[in-house]
Amino acid sequence: MTRVRAVALSTAVLFLAGCSVPLPTPQPDALPAAMPPALSVEQAEDIVAEVSASLADADAALSVDVPGPRVTGPAATIRSFQYLLVTAGLADALTVIPSGAQTLVLPTTDEWPRTVMVVTEPPEDLQAPLLLTLVQTEPRAPYQLWSWVRLFPGVKTPGLAQPELGSAPVEPDAPELAVSPTDVLAQYVDVLANRDASPYAAAFTADPLRQGIAQTKDAFVAVVGANGTLTETYQPDEAGTYSMATADGGAIVVGTVRTVTTITLVDSTLKIGDQTAAILGTDTLKSSLAITWLSVVAFEVPPAGSDAPIQVLGAEHSRIQVTGS
Repeated sequence: MTRVRAVALSTAVLFLAGCSVPLPTPQPDALPAAMPPALSVEQAEDIVAEVSASLADADAALSVDVPGPRVTGPAATIRSFQYLLVTAGLADALTVIPSGAQTLVLPTTDEWPRTVMVVTEPPEDLQAPLLLTLVQTEPRAPYQLWSWVRLFPGVKTPGLAQPELGSAPVEPDAPELAVSPTDVLAQYVDVLANRDASPYAAAFTADPLRQGIAQTKDAFVAVVGANGTLTETYQPDEAGTYSMATADGGAIVVGTVRTVTTITLVDSTLKIGDQTAAILGTDTLKSSLAITWLSVVAFEVPPAGSDAPIQVLGAEHSRIQVTGS
């Protein structure tokens, strides 16, 4: 009896061993082919709506600090000057910024700062759409409106990845572009200063901002004539640049330029108008005038190896400080 049980037990053990299932081997999750966007389309649309509502409150109070800092950088600087103009009696000085978006450029990154670019619906005044740049500086910080530019007539938005796929942020010194974002701004400043004599003049398409700055300076020179002196300086603004990749390997680059116009009069007077006169409270100057301008400029920069020119997509050019007597 004992032997029979032993044989039966031995047979059972062999049977179980033959039918045992191998232990599962842990399989790591497959890595995605590309990093997904840091925001969904719905989240981005909510952010645009929140910033728009905050801006409306700030406009009502004529202060970018009300109800909270949802406007920063060049946008805050330009908007604050526009509030001064409204206070001085120019009720139409505020740039209309639509809340509707027709194109979203969402970041594929797990780092900060994070950038979202938005092409708005056209404003109700039938002006061109705006390109907004929104920035989140750190985790849990709110996205803020960093800048807006008005797209130039006839300009086509570069080919962009679908927002569900996202676009990679581009570093200021990125080598994968024909010209790095930092160098784009420096070269454009040289073109503003030296016009067609600049070695970079042919690298950029012609644009209304460059033409307008040149025409304004020439008009001041003609008015001042031999009765004074005029100097004008240009430099990249300390706000820096923000850039997002385009579908062809290039980038949209948004940066700022600071221009200072200084006029000194000698035994003469100078008639001024519009915004400058509103801020100074007079339309006649007897000794001097200094105007600081801030230009936010958007560029389409081709990828490295391309011989295509850099296209200027749009700009916002505004006085931000005026002094004179």
